[in-house]
Amino acid sequence: MNKRRNYFKGLFLISAIYDFVLGIAFLFFYKQIFNLLGMNLPENPAYLTFSAIMITLLGILLFMIYLKLEGSRRLILYAIFIKFAYIGTVLYYYLFVGTDYVDAPFLIFAGLDFIFALLFIESLREIRT
Repeated sequence: MNKRRNYFKGLFLISAIYDFVLGIAFLFFYKQIFNLLGMNLPENPAYLTFSAIMITLLGILLFMIYLKLEGSRRLILYAIFIKFAYIGTVLYYYLFVGTDYVDAPFLIFAGLDFIFALLFIESLREIRT
């Protein structure tokens, strides 16, 4: 396995761990996380629960890509779409609804997801269908 493939395997492993841990943390400890980060608790946490589960599932998807890079182009595209969906949602609310609706940590998460999405796009050049 060449250095470039090892780099992408590491990228998908790091991203898998990041999303899985983030999802589980927000699923079970969202009150503590929101308080720690100085964010307003949601009035109805149902949407947050579903979002946390989806982030956890994304972590599992990214781990599947890590396990088998070859043949994972479609999964990588799906991961890219998910990352850009989150980024787009945060930017929409920040730019058009109001900055009061987007706490600073969500902007940081969107920035990290943007970096991951760009690196995922780069990986598509290396990975065969």
